[in-house]
Amino acid sequence: MKEKIGQRIYEARKAKGLSQQGLANLTTDLKQSRINNWENGLRTPGPEEIKQLANALEVPAAFLMCLSDEKQENQTKKLSRLIPLFNHHQACDAKHCLNELREQGSSDNAVLISVSAALLPTLEGDAFALKMIDDSMMPEFRLNDTLVIDSSVQPKPGNYVVVRMDGKSEVIICQYKKLSYTSPEFELLTLNDNWPNIKVGDDIKLDIIGVVVQFIRNVA
Repeated sequence: MKEKIGQRIYEARKAKGLSQQGLANLTTDLKQSRINNWENGLRTPGPEEIKQLANALEVPAAFLMCLSDEKQENQTKKLSRLIPLFNHHQACDAKHCLNELREQGSSDNAVLISVSAALLPTLEGDAFALKMIDDSMMPEFRLNDTLVIDSSVQPKPGNYVVVRMDGKSEVIICQYKKLSYTSPEFELLTLNDNWPNIKVGDDIKLDIIGVVVQFIRNVA
């Protein structure tokens, strides 16, 4: 029975495209070594451990424990989606980093987060997450808020965008403001008056990496 439970954990993990460490990162306190023992049939997870695995893998606990052959409790339920959490340096070349993750299949060093099922119909493949590391966008975004970025979306006036400026090694977060219907000029606004705005014309080179489509905030 240990071997069969281990096989189901292994198959569910592979179906999600996760490494053992990637799966561990999605749980509260499970370690990669423990997951390895379970998958190899050396040990059997306890009730709390199987609950964490089931939540992370989005399959019923009864299926993992071989008490049922049903992989989904509700076939109509929309599953959440995992996207990588990049730092502000990685976000400068987000598409390259995303392609690397796709080629590798998974990475022990990658941190993945789960995004709202409500975004699934519109969120494209080139999506990633980013943490706020300053107070430049207070009060809208606070320090340590997690932003979900879609790099396939073209910015519209009022959107919050991730920007890479020429010569800088980290991205910044700003609000996109169009200055004219007839001119390509636009302005990048910070909401905190202590931080400067950027008026973009021919003399400033930058790239808009993506648009913020959701943010996640811990309230505890």
